[in-house]
Amino acid sequence: MAILKPTTRRLDIPHEPGEWVLIRRLASLGSIDFSKLTGPPEVRLLELARYFISAIVAWSYPEPPSVDVIAGQKNAAGDREGGLDDKTALWLRGEIQALADGDSSDSARLPASSPSTGS
Repeated sequence: MAILKPTTRRLDIPHEPGEWVLIRRLASLGSIDFSKLTGPPEVRLLELARYFISAIVAWSYPEPPSVDVIAGQKNAAGDREGGLDDKTALWLRGEIQALADGDSSDSARLPASSPSTGS
């Protein structure tokens, strides 16, 4: 059994100058439930939002990350409005997966805590 050290990565959102997101490495408990991705659009959207919430530590957007901010909020007709645009969502999903898969760019990874300096 291997124990993964918590790892975070701060990423500049490439198509949104000045915006960034801090994500954490997800273990299998944070993975997407692919059975839900074959369901109705509402279920698929909420599953992806849940996945993003489990990985996002912080971001530069004014609203704190939440399912409604990521997936959009229901309007009077019951449709979702707002939320992450497709380009940002696809990019973010790829970055979360790369970190979970162990994409090791040591200069971009930050330890969850400082190494011990004791004897």
